[in-house]
Amino acid sequence: MFGAEATSVLDALSNPVRTYYVRCNTLRISPEKLRDRLVGRNFKVSQHPIIKEALGIQIDGPFEIPSVDSKIVVDKYTAESVLQGANVYAPGIMKCAFIHPGDDATIVSQLGDVLGTGTVVMSVNDILTFRKGLAVRVQNRRYRAPQIRDLQEFSEGLLYPQSLAAMVTSHVLDPQQGETILDMNCAPGGKLSHISQLMHTSGKILGLDRNVDKITTTRRTVADLGCTNVTVSIHDSRYVHVDFPNLNPDRVIIDPPCSALGLRPKIYDHTSRSRVNDLAEYQKQFVLAGSKAVKRGGVVVYSVCTFTTQECEMIVEFAEEECGLKVVAQKTFLGYKGLQDIRDSAALCQRFHPSKDEIGYFIAKFERK
Repeated sequence: MFGAEATSVLDALSNPVRTYYVRCNTLRISPEKLRDRLVGRNFKVSQHPIIKEALGIQIDGPFEIPSVDSKIVVDKYTAESVLQGANVYAPGIMKCAFIHPGDDATIVSQLGDVLGTGTVVMSVNDILTFRKGLAVRVQNRRYRAPQIRDLQEFSEGLLYPQSLAAMVTSHVLDPQQGETILDMNCAPGGKLSHISQLMHTSGKILGLDRNVDKITTTRRTVADLGCTNVTVSIHDSRYVHVDFPNLNPDRVIIDPPCSALGLRPKIYDHTSRSRVNDLAEYQKQFVLAGSKAVKRGGVVVYSVCTFTTQECEMIVEFAEEECGLKVVAQKTFLGYKGLQDIRDSAALCQRFHPSKDEIGYFIAKFERK
């Protein structure tokens, strides 16, 4: 995939992004006022010159981690969260020495990567028995990143943590006021709420997801952000054209489950070629359903946070050859052209590279013939 760039890509993937983006909720505050509030909290914040609601917070590091004898081994998800500024919670602990509240401990991944040191706030017995609650308050990290969800601005619904590439996707969709929009994979609500924001809560947006827990999170997100034109339903959207025959949306956004190889940071990742191929076949089912649901002349946008050709350009090939869709140019274009050796029309698609951009990501925009 990357040839001589592979080493730099792997190095980038193993480290956090250097700029952590949040989306200003312009339904409640201007980007300028939010930026000033974040600067007042001693963050180094810049406003994106094109995506005005995108505020980038500088990540400092890497820093040296002081040595502490006691070690706490955490799972992959927790390890990656610690790299991005999070504390350690009991469910993420896989192994720990005999420690007491108030002790200092080193936090390491399953592979032995030193992630940080912190103060233990829960006994070993409570950690292993109850498996919930804050276990270690991290004091020293390899990278100094903001804990966004702990900020008052987050609890007030003034911002939402979201990658720049994800924000670009909503602009590529280009929703217009008064339209009907279908989000086929709406959880946890990032793009869904952004689309509502871009529409100034006019029109109608339907968000679908088959996972009950994810839908609960999504409903909370849209409510907290004041997205009053959104309806969220538990539904397998691969059958949306059958179960909602009269919806006839103007625009459809498809952000299906993918291999997520472009997300950072990664302590490690176990993904087989067969899994990627299976995911690609799964993604095609959403594209086919979306192409049948959207009105003629309507827009379909497909995005994934990965970089495999099976889940990117080869999906474009499927969409054009079997779904009656045509690739069209993207007005908001911050990345790189898609791989034309796979599909000529991929030149109109947008790729983000992990070693050059914030994350690995792919966006395609279609019109229904």
